[in-house]
Amino acid sequence: MGIKNIQEVYIVDLLGVMLMIGVLASRYHGSSRNRCNRYLFWLSVVITISCIIDAIVNTLSVYEIMDYRIIAYMSYFWLYFSMILIAPLWVLIIEQHMVHKTNTSKLLQSLINYISLVGLAGLIINIFIPVIFTVDSTCKYYRGQYFWLYIGYAIFFFLIGVLVYVRGHKLSGLKTFFPVFQFFFPIFISLVLQLFITEISIAWTGCAVSVVLMFISLQNENICIDKLTGLYNRYYLDRFSHCFEKLGSFCFMMMDINGFKHINDKYGHSEGDNALLMVADAVRTGVGSAGSIIRYSGDEFIILLNTSESDVADKCIENINKNLEYANKFSKRPYEVSVSIGYGFFDMKQIGLDELLEVIEGKMREEKKKYYMAHDRRKNRVDN
Repeated sequence: MGIKNIQEVYIVDLLGVMLMIGVLASRYHGSSRNRCNRYLFWLSVVITISCIIDAIVNTLSVYEIMDYRIIAYMSYFWLYFSMILIAPLWVLIIEQHMVHKTNTSKLLQSLINYISLVGLAGLIINIFIPVIFTVDSTCKYYRGQYFWLYIGYAIFFFLIGVLVYVRGHKLSGLKTFFPVFQFFFPIFISLVLQLFITEISIAWTGCAVSVVLMFISLQNENICIDKLTGLYNRYYLDRFSHCFEKLGSFCFMMMDINGFKHINDKYGHSEGDNALLMVADAVRTGVGSAGSIIRYSGDEFIILLNTSESDVADKCIENINKNLEYANKFSKRPYEVSVSIGYGFFDMKQIGLDELLEVIEGKMREEKKKYYMAHDRRKNRVDN
């Protein structure tokens, strides 16, 4: 690499840093609100550091600055180590967003832990036996015979991320704002080029482009997100109802909080918001990746399940009610939260959305009436 090439490296790495600064500036204040945001925040931090270090090591190599070999070595150590960080973070972001789990699955966590430990052990061994990379006295970098394992490691986890995405999309069967293939290609192409062409340095900027695309997708999704509960809003249903025709027969549920007006009137609207959040969490956990949840209006929710089997729908309702029972037990609030749910199976090629909503609202009100009859309240009318 010559003087002319190093200028190109500066431009590419500076582009990566600027892209990540833009993402960090936009997401920083929300970085702690959920796991997906936290992972995206730390992914952006790692890529920013890597872009800066990439410019430093190339400068040391081109100008053959002696007496800085240890700095060059530790910088390359970081660049390899960052692959161990970036690839799993990519998978975790996709899993959190697509599968909506509160904790990472044990199998995936074990896979990340064991392979990452092997990768870190390889870098430590390389300090004594340079089989991955080496740096000479003039700060020039040379690949070792096993350097490709780390690029393979990164590509392996990126492919795992794609599989997690495909599985989550297949389970829900519904519209997603997270087109993971768009994020994968910039990383994959830059890694392949880096693998075969030593003189170029675009891997970290490729990762930065991928993160920016991910960030844009999340921002687009925010338009369809209810600000209080974090569930989809009514706009999501209106915007993508035309996509439902492709799903064939699937389950629509409508859910309403029992006695919600009483909670608002007696304990205040802030406590009513807490009840909505309790229900949202219970439903989110109960549905998981099997469908999408929409806050339709006020205390009404719609659940779209990618199933045509009543057993699956009944199990989903059972999970929601169990989650609410557990939440009521430990919430220590002066009221208990319960819901009434009506559902049916529909083919959108055979029925319009307005007619469908009218049908399931009627079923939901029947369940609500049964609830009040059983609890000896408002037997002659149905109210919130």
